[in-house]
Amino acid sequence: MIASLLLLATASPLPAPDALDPARMGKIRCIRPDTQARTCATMVRYSVHADDRFDAVVTGVVSTEPTIVMEYQTSGQIEDGAVCSTVRPVDFTSGKLTKDGAPLAPAVETSVRQRLMLALQPLAGKKRCYRDRPDGDGLVSDVIIEGQVRAEMNQRAIWVAPEDGWAPGM
Repeated sequence: MIASLLLLATASPLPAPDALDPARMGKIRCIRPDTQARTCATMVRYSVHADDRFDAVVTGVVSTEPTIVMEYQTSGQIEDGAVCSTVRPVDFTSGKLTKDGAPLAPAVETSVRQRLMLALQPLAGKKRCYRDRPDGDGLVSDVIIEGQVRAEMNQRAIWVAPEDGWAPGM
């Protein structure tokens, strides 16, 4: 009896759930969802590799007046149960900006990129991670920048199926 209790006390803890398991099953991460309109402020399509690294295509609303969407690619890895990547300005400068699916006029594109880069500057080159926790019918993503929890950056998220008709919007 005592021996089995000691074995239980020294047993390894259960592994943390796979943070990107829904992505491995083909789901898309929907950040700041509007369940009535079936829109997401940002949608992330992950391609997860066996070594816990991932590539992602991120599509998100960067302006609401008019509605402008950016699509860019990034990569990262799962670290200690958190989904992490380095914020790289090149991902944003090479991203595609569109309005209603069409390219922006050059002057508008330049203006939008300048505002994006200005907003991005404090995070440029820093490691950004998130760790999900259940909250009602969705998740709250605790955001961690360079090892520090940044509660003001936390986001609501859900995982959605591609065939369910969700789209970028606010």
